[in-house]
Parts: sequence; C-alpha cells; structure tokens
Amino acid sequence: MLQPDYLDHAPDEMVQLWQQVEDDILRDVARRIGKMDGMTPTANWQLWRYQQVEAVREEVVKLLAKYSGKSEREIRRILQEACTAALEADDEIYYHYGKTPTPFAESLPLQNLLNAGYRQTSGTWSNLTATTANTVTGAFERVLDEAWLKVSSGAFDYKSAVKTAVDTLADDMPYITYPTGHTDTLEVAARRAILTGVNQTAGKLQDARMEEMGVEYVETTAHGGARPTHAEWQGKRFHLGGDKVLDGKLYKDFVRETGYGTGAGLCGWNCRHQYFACFPELGDPPSWTQKSLEQLNARNVEYNGQMYTQYEISQMQRARERNVRKWKRRYLAEDAAGSDTTAAAVRLKAARDSLKQFTQDTGGQLDSARTMVSGFGRSQAAKATTQARKVNK
Repeated sequence: MLQPDYLDHAPDEMVQLWQQVEDDILRDVARRIGKMDGMTPTANWQLWRYQQVEAVREEVVKLLAKYSGKSEREIRRILQEACTAALEADDEIYYHYGKTPTPFAESLPLQNLLNAGYRQTSGTWSNLTATTANTVTGAFERVLDEAWLKVSSGAFDYKSAVKTAVDTLADDMPYITYPTGHTDTLEVAARRAILTGVNQTAGKLQDARMEEMGVEYVETTAHGGARPTHAEWQGKRFHLGGDKVLDGKLYKDFVRETGYGTGAGLCGWNCRHQYFACFPELGDPPSWTQKSLEQLNARNVEYNGQMYTQYEISQMQRARERNVRKWKRRYLAEDAAGSDTTAAAVRLKAARDSLKQFTQDTGGQLDSARTMVSGFGRSQAAKATTQARKVNK
C-alpha cells in the first residue's frame, strides 16, 4: 500500500517539469503579444497575426519534443518507485503472518503489470499533450483578436491592450484539452495523470499479490479532507468477492462499497486512498477506530481566532502558494512583453508576505518547490523586490 502523503507527493517532479514548459510557452507568447505595440492601424494585421500564430505553434511543438523524452523517463521512474514501495509495505504484512511472497523483481506477472501501467500512463499523457499546440494557439489567437479590436476601435491604447492580453494568459491560459472539451493547465493535468496512473498500477500489482497470497479481506487507508463519497468507506475493512460474516461481524463487498475500478471510486481520479491485506480471521486488529477516523477532521489548528482542520489549513497554504506563483508568472510575462511590471511586483511582494505570515501563524513550513516558476531566479526576485519597496516607501 501507499500512504496518502506518498501519493500526494508522487507527481511532484513531473509537475515541476511541465510547469517549466508552461512558463517557457507563456514567456514566448507574451513576447509576441508585446510586438503589437509597434504596429500601426494600416499594417497588414491578418498576415502578422498568421505569422505569429504559426510561430507560437512551432515553438510549442519544439518544447513538447524537447520534454517528451524526459517525461517518459520520469513516468517510468515514478511508477517503478511507487509500485516497489507499495509491494514492500504489503509484503511486510505477509511476512508477519508467515507467508512468502515472490520477490517483485523475480515475478514476471508483476513486472508485466508494471510495464502495462507505464504504457497506459505514458500513452494517456502523450494523448493529452498532443492537444497542447492547438489549445495554446487557440488561446493566443483569441487574446490577439480581443487586443486588436480594443486598439482599432479606439477604446484602448496599445500598452493597455497588450498588458490586459498578457495578464489574461498569465492567469488563465489553457494548455490541455480533454475529449470532453474541458481545458486545464499542464500542471493540473500532469498531477491528475500521474496520481491516477500510480494508484491504478499499484492497485493492479497489489491485486495480483493478494491473489497469490490467498487474501480474503482488505482495509482501506484514511486521510483528512477526504471527499464525502470516499469518507464513507475510508479506514474500513471489506471482503473480496461478496459480503461475508466472520465472528458475527459483516464484511461488505469491497468493489461494491468502494467503487474500486471506477473513475469516481477507490484508486480513481485524484484519489489518494489505497488498500491493503488484513487478516481478521487470524486476530489482526483494525488500523482505524471510529474515534481515530473522527480525529482526522478535528478542528485543532487556530488561525485568526477560528479553529480549522489540518486539511483546511493545508489547502489555505496551497492557495497562498498558488497566488505567489500567479504573480511571478504575471511579472515574467509582462517583462517579456515590455509592459510595466511595477504593479505585479507589488502584488508579488504582498503574496509572499502573506504566505510567510500564514506559515508562522499556523506552524507550517515554506516549501520553495511549490512557489517555483521557471525563469524567475535571484535577479528577477531582486528586481521585483526593489520595485515593490520603492512603491511602498
């Protein structure tokens, strides 16, 4: 089994990799939007627009080719490490009860399942990024047209129109289009794809191991902040293959109760729950009690005179971290477009101060990886800080 904290961090390096791609694309797009400032109303707008859109498309395709190999290697590494960790934890349970599982590296069926999981996860990610060039150029075209309309109508000057266009893309540019038409960032899509791939692949290996060991009963993991439909079954025990009564206690069917194998159920979309073998027939006690499950959502952290759960506090910190990244991206995009970055610098300083104060007030820790934006290094940070201080004097 894999613990919720492990699953929470498993996609981190993949996410950081594709955040860098996002940031590189954004700066290129912003730089091109900034070129509008030099155009005149009599310029051949349609020709210039076509040239810029095709240039963006070519740049996106180059970036995707550059990172695709790294991405495939990262997916394989993540799955290999996660599945190894999951089986090692499960095997400790089997050893405790005198069972002898086949070593993972020596089991051809388990290795085949791992490779199948890698191919599926890699294929899913490849299909998603295949939409990136069209998704990005579509967004680029929309903001170009909106900016040009504002300028040509006389409603805005070039600088204002360019800044609005750049800020719009810095905040909300889509990079992925799902078959349903829903769009997302590469960061969000990468986290979802990896978490789902890890959970499903590890689950299949665990299923095979349980069959090998003759397991009848399983227990689900638990964590704070579980979605309501998952909170119903987290930390509980079930029987594999239908309901069963043991020593007067009813163990309900695992698949039916948890939705295992479906997107909305256990090990499905963005799920951080897992499950592991248990042996109530041998006197194995449950890992969770009703009281300990209730403690997961206890409001035991004080902030601004109110009490919050650990999960709520973590989400409040994540929101502040995202806000820091938002203003770093805005700053870099405006700088690439040649726009005035003063306001972004002031908002960035306020966002960083808010995050720092929040962690101090709640006993949290700053995690620089969660606020990192490619291209925003020490020189950019120093420049932005200086700008903000001048304004705040």
